[in-house]
Amino acid sequence: MGKKIRFGITAPVPGESVEGLIKFAADAENAGFDTVWFPDHVVFMAKRLTPEVWSVITAASMKTSSVIMGTVGDSHRMHPAVFAHRLATVDHVSNGRIFVCVGYGEKMNLDPYGIEWNKPLTRVVESIRIMRSLWKGVPVDFDGEIYGMSQAELRIQPVRDDRIPIYVAATGPRALRVAGEYGDGWVTNAMPPSLFARKLETVLEGAAGRDAGLGDIEKTIYMFTSIAENVDEAYKSLEPVKHALIWPELLSQAGYDIRIDEEYRGLEYTKIMPNDQDMLRKFREMGEKYYSRDIVLDFVAAGSKEDVIKRLEEYVDAGVEHFIFRDFSPDREKSFEVLSKDIAGYFRG
Repeated sequence: MGKKIRFGITAPVPGESVEGLIKFAADAENAGFDTVWFPDHVVFMAKRLTPEVWSVITAASMKTSSVIMGTVGDSHRMHPAVFAHRLATVDHVSNGRIFVCVGYGEKMNLDPYGIEWNKPLTRVVESIRIMRSLWKGVPVDFDGEIYGMSQAELRIQPVRDDRIPIYVAATGPRALRVAGEYGDGWVTNAMPPSLFARKLETVLEGAAGRDAGLGDIEKTIYMFTSIAENVDEAYKSLEPVKHALIWPELLSQAGYDIRIDEEYRGLEYTKIMPNDQDMLRKFREMGEKYYSRDIVLDFVAAGSKEDVIKRLEEYVDAGVEHFIFRDFSPDREKSFEVLSKDIAGYFRG
């Protein structure tokens, strides 16, 4: 199989209680998952319980011993020095078992709170540079486009060689190059294997200028799954949420000649506002109108466990080294075991 493939799973946020999320992390560890990924949101489209996830990770680290936990968030809501301080502390609580993923962010977590959403890639790069500098334990001077610091320092460093893994979430060309140059790992959203392979080429172009001390970049994909007796049964649980599974700008890149009507333009997930009912209606309508069964199945891994294994092999051939499962299976308890034991076990040999 070559390089070891890692398997992560997304925590059930929103909706699950704090106690339930802590138990989920422990269950994921016991099941053999390598990582647990917590979406770092203030709110979601669904109006359900949404706790502050770094507090949850801190608590979960006391109930686990090996699973690695982290978040997918943005670089807007917290000053990188404050974030670096928090992460270094949680790293100690967990004995070096955390990571963080930063990306563009979503309007729903910023606009209602008066947090300006601007220059996202500049913020990502400056935040990464600041956090890594502060983790070295020496005074830092920084004069950036957004942030400035003078003789700033932290009096706590991460457990592992002054490092906490930083993934960069990226899909567009500029962001892909940033991920390649600065990320310990690259995370991208659901897409067909052939498109992943093409985007990986751009990541590797960016990686040509990366610091040699970073080592190789880990290639990671956010993978929607549904496991059932067959593809038809698996698709039934994807149909109601298909509007949220595909980024419309990826359709043409994946080879689909679909012209989306003007009224639906700009309805990416990152721009959705959960209290704008008209926007939510159009977002769902867009999925119903343009995302056919064949398209959805081209962007996800669905069917029997054998179907899913075959599909994941295509992604491994395309360069994926780390899968993050977001499971929509009809029977989540059963699929949790199938994903962790049968499917991950197959790739681990």
